[in-house]
Order: sequence, then C-alpha cells, then structure tokens
Amino acid sequence: MEPDPKKILIVQLRRVGDVLFTLPAARAVKARFPRARVDFLTESPSDQLVRLDPHVDRTWTYEKDRPLFWLRKIRGERYDWVLDFHANGRTLLLTLLSGARIRAGFDGPLPRRIAFNRRTRSTDRKYLVEQKLDVLRDLGIPAGDWRWGLDIPDDKKRWAAELLAGLGVSASEKIAGIAPATRRPVRAWKNDRFGAVAGHPVLLLWGPGEKPWMEEILESAGLPAPLRGRALLPPETTLIQLAALIEKCSAVLAVDNGPKNLAVALDVPTATLSGPTNPLSFNPRNDPRHVLLRDDSLPCIACGSNSCPTRHECMENISADRAGEAVLSLLQAARTSPAPRTPKEKVSP
Repeated sequence: MEPDPKKILIVQLRRVGDVLFTLPAARAVKARFPRARVDFLTESPSDQLVRLDPHVDRTWTYEKDRPLFWLRKIRGERYDWVLDFHANGRTLLLTLLSGARIRAGFDGPLPRRIAFNRRTRSTDRKYLVEQKLDVLRDLGIPAGDWRWGLDIPDDKKRWAAELLAGLGVSASEKIAGIAPATRRPVRAWKNDRFGAVAGHPVLLLWGPGEKPWMEEILESAGLPAPLRGRALLPPETTLIQLAALIEKCSAVLAVDNGPKNLAVALDVPTATLSGPTNPLSFNPRNDPRHVLLRDDSLPCIACGSNSCPTRHECMENISADRAGEAVLSLLQAARTSPAPRTPKEKVSP
C-alpha cells in the first residue's frame, strides 16, 4: 500500500476559465489528504484567483522565459504527486522530471504516455470540472459533490459595495452584469444587441483592453450619458476587483468567457450566449440557474471551430429580446428566493 502523499502539485497554466475549472480538484485533494501541502502552478493573472482558494497552500506563478529555473524548482520541491491538467510540452517536461512517484493527467499522445504513470481517459460529455475530477477518482480520491471555495478579501468587497453605491445602486437592488468580451471572435455576440439588453439595469464587466467594447455597447444602448440610463460603467478592474463586482450581481449575461466561469464559481446565476462551444463541457448540467441561449436547430451547433465558414448563424440567431428575457427571468428568481450553492451534479459517464 502506497503511503499518503505529503506534497502535491497541481499544474494548470494560462486562462482564467481553465484555472477555475481546476480549483475544485484542489478542494477534493485537500479533503482527502488534509495534512498534505497542496501547491498550484499557474500563470498571471490567474494566480490572483488561486490565491483566493483556502485549499491551496502555495501558489507558484510560472514564467515562460525561465524554463530551467522552473525545472530545477519543481525538481527541488520533491513532490510526491504531480497532477498536470495542462499537459503541453513545457508542463509535461516539468512533470516527467519532477521525480514525483505519481504523475497523473489525461491520456493522449505519446508525450503524455511518457510523462504520466497514471492516465485517465476523458470525455467531452461532462462539465470540465467533472472531467478533471475523474483524474482524482482514478487515484482513489472521492470527488462526488463539489464546489468552489473562493474567498474574496473584505477590502475588495467593500470597494465593490462603495463603487456600486456611487453609481446609484442600493444595497438591496438586484442588478445584472454583462460580460461581452472574448478573445475568440467566433464566440462573440453583436455589441448593439448587448446595447439593447443594456436598457435594463446592468453593470458592464470588463478588464484591461476591453473598454472599447463597453463604449460601443453604451453608444448602441441609445441612452443619455454619462450612465446611459441604468447601464453602469465601472472603471478598469483587476481580476479580483472584477470578481468582487460579479459577486454583487444577481445574474450575469455573457458569452463563453472567463467572467461567465467566474460567475459560476461565485454562485451567481448566468445566461450564456453559446454557439460553437460544447455546452456539456462549458456549462454546469441540470442547473436551472445557468441558462444557455443557443440555436439547437443548427446542424453545426457546438462545432468547436475557431472560425466560421458561413454567416456565424449560431450567434446571429440569438436575439436581444431572448437574451433580455433570460436576464429578467434570472433577476426575478433572485428576488423571490435565495440562490442555492453551485453545483453539485452527479454525472454518469
């Protein structure tokens, strides 16, 4: 019988969504091995979110321009287990050379079979959180009911409350957030349609480099400056400030992007404008608080492509009226009952 691990490293680089999908694994590992040190290797700015999770003991912020430093660093830490959910060339090399007795991740091409001595077959018919937890289940770690444990600092919560008060939002008012930005044009919805929805009381959620999106939405809303009616434009935010604002929302309308996933992690209901992405992977299943707005009649829906050879029908066919109705429905549900905590889906293979 193998001894319990004393030091465990979880690896997930890059995007906010990828890291959020991985954090429940840290909770499950810590629950199974409460005396073990659980570390997490990621990149900036996602490291800000990892530091909010009380189940992670130490957060490493990986720097691509220092590969030899990180090879030596991970080797020197003498981890018992390395769980590599990223599995690209650089992380596979880190995992292989870590010296860990358990090196686990998803099965796949030859480099993964060399780097991992424990491999899990994945399926895209599960929410990504569940896919990652399957790696733990194959290692004998229970991972049934699950949730996030992000703990936003009190000073950021106060900042968000004071900002909203300054924008004329009372503490008891239910407000929706709008998060339109995406780095993949194929996932985008038209800004003038967001502008139509912005006729309702909404808070525009944005980060560095995204202000032009917000200004175009405000212009298309056709409402008087400076607040365009009740379409509220906060200043540019850090990732943690954005999380604090999202936590203040009663619903979020978004495309498939990081703020949508952050809203799910913070137990905020979402309406997601979805076309090319697989809803089974990117949206919690069987949860009425997380609504998908999509045209299921299209044969190409959820194609997974990063470009569209036709008219982008999957996103074009979602009307502003439909999105607005979904937001109002979620807000009404928030007014009549407290939101339960997210998920806990039981998913069969």
